[in-house]
Order: sequence, then C-alpha cells, then structure tokens
Amino acid sequence: MSIKKIALLAARCSIIGMLILAFLSCAPPSSVIMPDKPAGDYVWPNPPATPKIKWITNWSNRYDFGKPSQVMEFLIGKERVEQLRRPNSVVTDAAGNLYVADSESHIVFVFDQEKKAMRFIGIRRLGFPIGLAVNNKTGIVYVSDSQQDKVYGFDKNTDDIRITIGGPGEFKNPSGMVYDEKSDRLYVADTQNHAVKVFDQDGRPLFTIGKRGTENGEFNFPSYLAMDKNGILYVVDSFNFRVQMFDSDGNFLKKFGKPGDTSGYFSRPAGIGVDSDGNIYVVDTSFNNFQIFNNDGKLLLWIGSTGRKPGEFYLPSGLYIDNQDRIYVSDTFNQRVQVFQYLKDNK
Repeated sequence: MSIKKIALLAARCSIIGMLILAFLSCAPPSSVIMPDKPAGDYVWPNPPATPKIKWITNWSNRYDFGKPSQVMEFLIGKERVEQLRRPNSVVTDAAGNLYVADSESHIVFVFDQEKKAMRFIGIRRLGFPIGLAVNNKTGIVYVSDSQQDKVYGFDKNTDDIRITIGGPGEFKNPSGMVYDEKSDRLYVADTQNHAVKVFDQDGRPLFTIGKRGTENGEFNFPSYLAMDKNGILYVVDSFNFRVQMFDSDGNFLKKFGKPGDTSGYFSRPAGIGVDSDGNIYVVDTSFNNFQIFNNDGKLLLWIGSTGRKPGEFYLPSGLYIDNQDRIYVSDTFNQRVQVFQYLKDNK
C-alpha cells in the first residue's frame, strides 16, 4: 500500500471518534465479497429444542437486484457500487425497503423492495454516515454523519436534503437514532457528548437525556438506540457496558448488563432492537454475535460466532427489528446484512 493510501486510511479512521474506533478497528478495504445465498434451514436453538429464530437471507451487493446504471458506476466508482463496504446501522421503512449506512463508501445503500433495484442516498454529501431512522409519515430518512457532526433528513424518493439538524457545537460524533412516529420525535445518540438529544419533526431541540457518568440516567459513550411499541427508549450505554431504558420523555426506568467475556455479559455492545414480545436483542461486536434478553435483562438465547456462514459474523454493528419481527444485522466486515425471523408463535 502506498504512503498516500496509508495516510488517507489513517485520516478516515481518525474521524470516527473513540466509540467507533473501539467497535470497528480500521482496516484496508478488502476485495469485493459476493457470497452465495445458501439453501436450507438455519434455526436457533438447535433441534430438538423448539426454534425461536430462523435465518432468512442476506443483502450485500448489486447482484441482489441486478446491475446498476453506468451513471451510478461513474458517480461512485464501479467497485463501490458492487458491494457494501462497511455497513453500520440498518433500518427499514413501512414498504420494507432496506436502508444501510455504509461508512466506508460515504453513502446509504437502499435495497428497494418496491422497485426491485439497488439505489443510493447521500452521494457526495455524506462524510461518515453511522445512524439511520425513518419517518414514514413524511418519507424522510434521517442519517447521522459522525464526520460532519450533523443529522441530515433525506427525501427517500428524490434524495433531496429536506432538513439539517446540528448547528455549531450541537453534536460530537452523533451515532444511533430512532424516530417515534407516535410523538413525532427524533432521538439521537450524541456519543462524545454522552447524551441522547431529542428533536421534533422539524429539527427543533426539545430536551436532552443524560450526562457523563455511571449513575442511572448517565452515560459513557451512548451509541445505538431502539424504541418498542410502547414508546420505551433503549440506549446502549457502550462503555458502561449496559442497556438503559427510559420512557419517551427521558425518565429513567431500568437497566441491565455488566462487562464480561461470556454470554449474558457485554464486551463491545452495539446495535439494539426489540421484538413484538418485548425481547431485547443486542449485538456484541467482540463476541461476533447478538444476544437476546427478556425485559428484566435475563439472557434467553445468543446467536453467532466468527465466520461467514448464516448466523456467523465478523465484527457486526447495527441491528434493527421491523414490525414483522424480521431482524436485520449489519455483518460489517463480512460486508453484508443478515436477516433473521423471530418465530413468535413457537412458544
């Protein structure tokens, strides 16, 4: 690798911030991976136990939907169009379209289920996209940019920027986000300011949750967020190695989690989601898995190990659960998003 390329890579790594560096150690871009989608059933736990989670598919490259146009190849570069590079946060909209923040390619990949095509948001306008959230009422996709310290709201259809959040000093490495369509509030993890900031649908600040510390309601580099159907906010309090829960107005409710190197504990907690039964899913980048807890923080099941087969991961990061209990996990250094199904009726 040339000195110039090494310098560019070092600069890219430096802008991520302390949290992202801890999660996703920078590495040179690897060659394009185009794994086959395997046949057969993959379920957890293993038989003869009743299955609770089933692997469905993975999304990774342009061949999932066919070849993109020559214009797109020219704008981004043929190699980057072909493949997710460093997928981070994931989210879906009401139509089932999958949005993936790709920090290496500086864009958001859209696996458009309506148009059966792969497209992009934020070409040449994003520095280091990390978090994603969707307002289905307005068709806005929110993207947190950890390099520019802003949150952009893109029109999901036209790719126009419809809203920008974050004046001077507002954010320091914003990361995970969630949009509550009941209250029309956007929650943003302001990672290096050790807080969660809340805005209305027009980007006006409403209130701030937390400050740096270890007590209830305090944070040490908060990262990923989720919200359940009852409006409970879940915050991955990364370097306190725990998950904290708040009501929609920011009042502390409960917490769980401790540092450790075995299942049921956290080493590098990352993406989080909640299924329709209230089970809490937390990615652990260090463990190459995601763990499933009940509402009291009791471990129910863990899925994953190092590898490239279904249910195996290499430094996963983001996680999202849609309203049909499909679980999307950014398998970051395998350059793909794996999709699972919570088997709700298998009691």
